[in-house]
Amino acid sequence: MPILTAALAPQGALVQVLIGLDAPSIMILRTALRPVPSPINTEALLDTGAEVTGVDASLIQRLDLPIAGTVLANLPAHGGFTTAFLHDASLTILHPSGNPRDNLVVRHLNVLALPLAALGYQAVIGRDILARCDFLYSGPRDRFRLRY
Repeated sequence: MPILTAALAPQGALVQVLIGLDAPSIMILRTALRPVPSPINTEALLDTGAEVTGVDASLIQRLDLPIAGTVLANLPAHGGFTTAFLHDASLTILHPSGNPRDNLVVRHLNVLALPLAALGYQAVIGRDILARCDFLYSGPRDRFRLRY
C-alpha cells in the first residue's frame, strides 16, 4: 500500500492532483475522433468535513466536464446552502515518488463545481475518496500521512 507523507501547509493537508475527464467521456471523444483535453495538475485539500470531492468551477469549465446533475450543498466558507452542479470527472492523487504505480487513481467520480480558488487551492478531496484511505493528521508534528 502506498503511503504519502508530507508537511502541513498553512491551508492544511495539501496534495498534488490531476483532474480530468472520466473514462466513459474519454471513450466517447476517442470514438468520435475528437481531441481529449489533458488533465490539469493542481493542489487539493484533504478535507474529512467534505462529503464529496469538489473542484473549482474554472477548472471544470476548462476541461468541459459533463454535467451529472445538481445537488443542494452546504458550503460554510461561501455562506451556507446553495445549489451546485455535479460533474463526471477523474482524479489522480500524485505520489511524490513520481512512480505512477504509487498514485491513487479514481477513473470515475462525481465532483461538485465550487468557487475554491480564493481559498488557496482548486480542489477539495472529500470522504468519497478518503473512505478508501487511512488519513493521519498530526498537528503537533506538522505533518500528515495518507495510505491507500
